[in-house]
Amino acid sequence: MKLIKIIAFCLLTLAIASCRKAEFMPVPEGTAIPHTDINITLKEALTASPYTLFKAAWERSDMNSIIKAKGNKAPFTLLVPTDAAFIADGLTLDVINKTTPALLDSILLYHTISSGLSLDDLKLRKDSFKGLSLLQNPYLKVAPAAGISGPNTFDIYSYLQYIKVENGTLFVNGKACGKLTPTEAKDGLLWPIDHILHKPTKTLMEALQDDGRFGMYIEMSLRNDALYLELTYGIVPHDFTSGLVLLPYYANYNVTFSSIYAIPDEVFHAAGYQTVDDVMKLNDRNPLPTLDLDTYAVIGGLATDTLVGYHRWGTMFSYYDVNRGGGQVNALNFYSPDLTNAVLGDYTVVNSGSYGDYPVYPMPLDFGTKDGAVTVNVKGSNHPAAKITEPDINTLMGPIHVVDHFIVPKDFKL
Repeated sequence: MKLIKIIAFCLLTLAIASCRKAEFMPVPEGTAIPHTDINITLKEALTASPYTLFKAAWERSDMNSIIKAKGNKAPFTLLVPTDAAFIADGLTLDVINKTTPALLDSILLYHTISSGLSLDDLKLRKDSFKGLSLLQNPYLKVAPAAGISGPNTFDIYSYLQYIKVENGTLFVNGKACGKLTPTEAKDGLLWPIDHILHKPTKTLMEALQDDGRFGMYIEMSLRNDALYLELTYGIVPHDFTSGLVLLPYYANYNVTFSSIYAIPDEVFHAAGYQTVDDVMKLNDRNPLPTLDLDTYAVIGGLATDTLVGYHRWGTMFSYYDVNRGGGQVNALNFYSPDLTNAVLGDYTVVNSGSYGDYPVYPMPLDFGTKDGAVTVNVKGSNHPAAKITEPDINTLMGPIHVVDHFIVPKDFKL
């Protein structure tokens, strides 16, 4: 009888506790969000897709074995051109069947990013996602991503794909690739695009020279280098080609990433400069720079540097001491979807150096839009902003943006 009373008491206690727990539990709000498990694989998504020419190229290539060697659990993103995109590029089924597997590998590797992309993350992030394609160039070397330094420390160059989504449109390296619906798989993402992507083959300098529109800009900059070299006895660096050409292969790495606001000859002509000699006369308005041989500090500057310096992000105006050096230039290879104050307004162009003891150089440029085009100006300038008339000319090092006006600071006299 005593045991029965004890059991009854315990049951009553549990019932009371349960009531109290229910009493203080919050009432659920809203509606439950259904969760859909993703069971399809990337290979199955590709097989089920309507992109017959991409699939034909894939099956003729060595991509299956290449992907398998990367590991079954490695996520990938496939940028898959539609059949219409293949045909527009001349890659019909007959051409694909006559193309060597090695060449098809090169095309498909460039369209394959070595990581899975989250659609939610892409929609929320302000800047582009930097994707490394599986296509590499063994003759090019870049600084190691892990930040390791020392002799013979580098990563093999992987061709980059900068991915951004704006208002449902996918942008790759600044170019709109359509509003086609991606397919999520448990091991990656298949994203259809409306044109075939072509890998860059030129450095920034090669692209500028081969284009033919920028002869005055290049010649004026090289003449500036020679003049500065003469005035400072070669002690203070002034090299227009730095960051535009490959470093020697024996260097730790030979590719640096940047972009440039290129000035076509017509912009010089519209400002009244018909020849480079006309431009160089700007330097007569002020005393030429001199070198203090006691401190090795440069006193003064070239007006022509101010005319074109901000077309290279103004890095030449950052802190530099001939005896101490300066900070490192951060990556500046920005494509047009990222040329906004929301992305770059607070960006540090040149950092404070390895020990953090140099003044940083913040973003000097202001970005806007006009008639659907990106505009660029120096912050606080009273000059009209330059409009980018042709954005995102892709190179191995980053994009060239062609502008219709000089990017100069407040009160600079053209």
